[in-house]
Amino acid sequence: MHTLKFLATTFMSLLAIYILYSSKNETLYNPNYIVLFVGVLYIVFGNYFKTIKANYFFGIRTPWTLESETVWKKTHELGGKLWFVGGIIVVLASLILEQQYNFTVFVVITIIIALVPIVYSYILFRKEKKWFGIDN
Repeated sequence: MHTLKFLATTFMSLLAIYILYSSKNETLYNPNYIVLFVGVLYIVFGNYFKTIKANYFFGIRTPWTLESETVWKKTHELGGKLWFVGGIIVVLASLILEQQYNFTVFVVITIIIALVPIVYSYILFRKEKKWFGIDN
């Protein structure tokens, strides 16, 4: 958890420095760098997701993951894979594609890696409730 907090703080600091530098020089040399850094952040977080224990501060925190340790673990395994692969796609897109296409890829990947684990956690929770006969 401390490593993730350190990485998030470092990333935000570097991003702030880059924005201040660009503002001072009145130029944004290459906006793809920001997307590239976010892609790297996705890769790092995706790599750590499978090791995160249930908590209220970091991770895929839905009502369903917080209520069940099994749902938390399975959701973070899937989420970690999605974030890692999504991060690689975002990094490659930022290096290969033009800015307008790169941003589209970034937004689509971000939506996918955010929504799929949420839906997956709900489905797992419903199956778990049915298994124990608690279905409403």
